[in-house]
Amino acid sequence: MYLAHVSLGQHAVIQVLWRYLRPMDIDTLTRFRDNLAHGDLARLIRPALLPFGRHQWAHAPPPSAALATVEAPLEPEAMQAWADAQVELPLDPVRGPAWTLTSQAFTDGSTLVSLVVSHCIADGVTIARAVSDAVRGERRIPIYPGVSTLQRAATTLRAELQRIARDAPATFRALGQLARTAYTSPGPSNTPAASPVLPAADDRMVVFPSVFIRVPMSIWDARARSRGAARLTLLASITAAFAEALGRVRDDGVTLLIPVNQREGLSHTGGNSVALATLKVRVDETRGGLYALQRRLRTTLLRTRREPNRLAALLPLVPFVPRRAFSAASHLALGALADLPVTCSNLGDLPKDVLQIDGKAADRICFRGIDRAVARRAIEARQGVATLFAGVIPGFIALSFVAYQPGVVTEARHLRTLVERLLAGYELAGEFFDA
Repeated sequence: MYLAHVSLGQHAVIQVLWRYLRPMDIDTLTRFRDNLAHGDLARLIRPALLPFGRHQWAHAPPPSAALATVEAPLEPEAMQAWADAQVELPLDPVRGPAWTLTSQAFTDGSTLVSLVVSHCIADGVTIARAVSDAVRGERRIPIYPGVSTLQRAATTLRAELQRIARDAPATFRALGQLARTAYTSPGPSNTPAASPVLPAADDRMVVFPSVFIRVPMSIWDARARSRGAARLTLLASITAAFAEALGRVRDDGVTLLIPVNQREGLSHTGGNSVALATLKVRVDETRGGLYALQRRLRTTLLRTRREPNRLAALLPLVPFVPRRAFSAASHLALGALADLPVTCSNLGDLPKDVLQIDGKAADRICFRGIDRAVARRAIEARQGVATLFAGVIPGFIALSFVAYQPGVVTEARHLRTLVERLLAGYELAGEFFDA
């Protein structure tokens, strides 16, 4: 992921936002920040010293400065702009910091807290666990070496040589799998691609529009039951309808990308341990009963969990790929977005202490995965982006819609109107994060 970000000149992050309808307990929030610095987020990426070495985790030093607080409160209308600005704060998964924690007071008496984490360091599940641990005051003993110094260079080189030798069997297996895949892969598809959208001829930076809303769990479950579906099936259906509303349709269907957690127990320390399930949904499947969609969704998720992660099996080859070739491959992967997919990311049930970063429960919480600002030319060449993030908190399901679709949604007000209309079609309504 880190090499893909470097080659594409983009940087994906995950942001958690808490809203308190009162002032914050800064002392408790500071302890929370310090605890975060001794958990799963306390790491950086140490690039390999040898040409064919693999990048490793390195222990990140804890923050040395006090938690910054802003004295001048902002108007409530500035909440979204402030949240977007936090995504743009300096982050560096190699040199640090790889995450930031900030807070801001508003003139209506409320307070926002933002945690932004480089996606190279952690995914949503890892972040949720790190937040829960930090709230409870649990600190993990660092399992990574410190950031390399000249004194550690010899030890580091020896460790990399040992790693290369140890990885040799996996490397040869990966080469074999790559050869078999190349031999058995079908030729280029003759299916016509989606109508291309000519990219805008400017490099103005674009912040992806986002909308955060929570829906009472009792209402969500009732709507799911009325259509013969489970919670996740209703989420998949709404994601497909979201894609349709944005015009991300090809051959009368939409493509859902669903991250599937592949961790084996709480002791797993991987930063992004997921496989990506792909589900094709006909636009007419989102209307009426969802029985057939539920069966296909279950089958797809079970198959993804049981099958070996073919992408992970190829990871030993990454150090042998020239940077220029890796960059070309990353751009080629973006070309596969002709299906105009939309990502449906479900964090599931979140521990209730995730809400309690200052000792008491926040009034609102939301997660979103988002790229930092990118050039308009680049995002329109990719034909836009669409993601729906979901997580269950006590009494509610929190939804985060992120989308930029040329000619349909290019500003937050467009997206908010679309989301209201979309949820109304499912007889759902909720509270927006800034309400």
